[in-house]
Amino acid sequence: MIYHDDALSQSNRARLDSIAERLLSERKLIIASNRGPIEYQWNETTASWEGKRGAGGVVTAMSAVSRFVDPVWVACAMTEGDRDLAAEVGGEHIAWAQGDNKYHLRFVVPAEEEYNDYYGVISNPLLWFLQHYMWDAPRTPNITRATRQAWSNYEKVNTQIASTIRKEIDRAGDAPVVMLHDYHLYLCAGQLKKHLAREAILTHFIHIPWPEPGYWGLLPGDMRESIFRSLCACDIVGFQTSTFARNFLRTCSEFLHEAEVDIRGRTITLDGHTTYVRSYPISIDIEGLLALAESVEVREHRQRLRARCGDQTIVRIDRIEPSKNIVRGYQALDQLLDDYPEYRGRVKFLTFLVPSRLSVEEYKQYLEEIMIAAGWINTKFSDGNWQPIELFVGENYARAIAALQLYDVLLVNPVIDGMNLVAKEGAIVNENNGVIVLSEGAGAAEQLGEGSMVVSPADVIGTSESLRKALEMPLEERSRKAEWLRRTVAEEDITMWLHHQFQDIIELLIEPKQARAEESDGPKKMAASERLQQG
Repeated sequence: MIYHDDALSQSNRARLDSIAERLLSERKLIIASNRGPIEYQWNETTASWEGKRGAGGVVTAMSAVSRFVDPVWVACAMTEGDRDLAAEVGGEHIAWAQGDNKYHLRFVVPAEEEYNDYYGVISNPLLWFLQHYMWDAPRTPNITRATRQAWSNYEKVNTQIASTIRKEIDRAGDAPVVMLHDYHLYLCAGQLKKHLAREAILTHFIHIPWPEPGYWGLLPGDMRESIFRSLCACDIVGFQTSTFARNFLRTCSEFLHEAEVDIRGRTITLDGHTTYVRSYPISIDIEGLLALAESVEVREHRQRLRARCGDQTIVRIDRIEPSKNIVRGYQALDQLLDDYPEYRGRVKFLTFLVPSRLSVEEYKQYLEEIMIAAGWINTKFSDGNWQPIELFVGENYARAIAALQLYDVLLVNPVIDGMNLVAKEGAIVNENNGVIVLSEGAGAAEQLGEGSMVVSPADVIGTSESLRKALEMPLEERSRKAEWLRRTVAEEDITMWLHHQFQDIIELLIEPKQARAEESDGPKKMAASERLQQG
């Protein structure tokens, strides 16, 4: 069954509407990220610019609040069309509207070399690898003169983004809410804070894991300190899980010796400024996902995939990258078929892999390892009519959703992941009351662990046994777990992710300021009243 609870969805939407109107009725909302919500290209036939909206949850959530405020989104120009349009408008806003949703886009256009260093050397792979524990510490990374030059360009691009945000702050008039996103923009907050009015709000949400303090020692002291100090210029820093939030607190305690870190209260006070550290597990746009799941395109993919399924079907959907732990998933299947021969000829493992960063050598090597592992298992167990692994490579979201509808077992076993929305998508659209085998390294395990079979990402034997138990799980238990997962995801959908952030902004920052202002005004008002009485 596909989960659909209109009442709960409407309730969540109403809660977001209420808190958004309360926060943003008199404040401008400015969003900043590396990649924006729209990519543009020139249509020769119509002689006009055409914008393609991104499908991510962040875009959906931010667009939803545009009913109450006209947000501005600052992002780097990603395509040739983006750059040409940015040059054409000369730094002005690019308006976007679709139904009730509307916002304005401001492109930042770094020089090609600067952007390549900012994105292709520092953001990926240096910071991405570090925050996913992917460096082979005795050998990598090597911080060379070239790395230092790339870091300088990372600083420059962050400066350009911060400068554009400052211009939007000046336009905003009243103190705005500025929401920064992810590891590409780590240095923006430090440059912005000194230009913000006292009543302005500055937040930064980090979508990827935050490792323990010791692992940050791989970065030179000046690099890591500039990151930590900049983040501590924010009013709120948000993470996917409470574990990542605690790691950040511990990191600042370890490396910023003059900072006052309150682990229990989840605050950091540095240079007289207090930063609140919170966790906001990101989620999915359930209404949009269900609409896609019921589309003709997905139905056609589903019909074709049914012919590829076995008596029981294991599914995994991942980007091709080492942190996703794809090879160990295959090793677990190998172990399962060795230990329990009765599954041969019956179980199919459908794998859907999306190419990612294949210009990075480590990613190319990992793809080769995946292909070798899949080929070896198919050669080992194939009987001429059946082979255990069907491998699909390519970006096809509709096909992936169709596969999620069909699984009996969904394997999500990353070494570490910020969240992993595949687990949440599967819980909502699956039609078989399928079981999720979920790595404790996935951020989703903090929310979904109770309804899943949780495994250690490196434990091949444990993962193999969990796959077997999932395949053999009685229908009543499967149904109970699947219903719990559906309800849990639905209660904390993408609208609630944004709702919790807005609620904290009001409760932690705005209401205390108002209370202090009223207290300080109290004696003055009393004195004025007394003077009037005396007069």
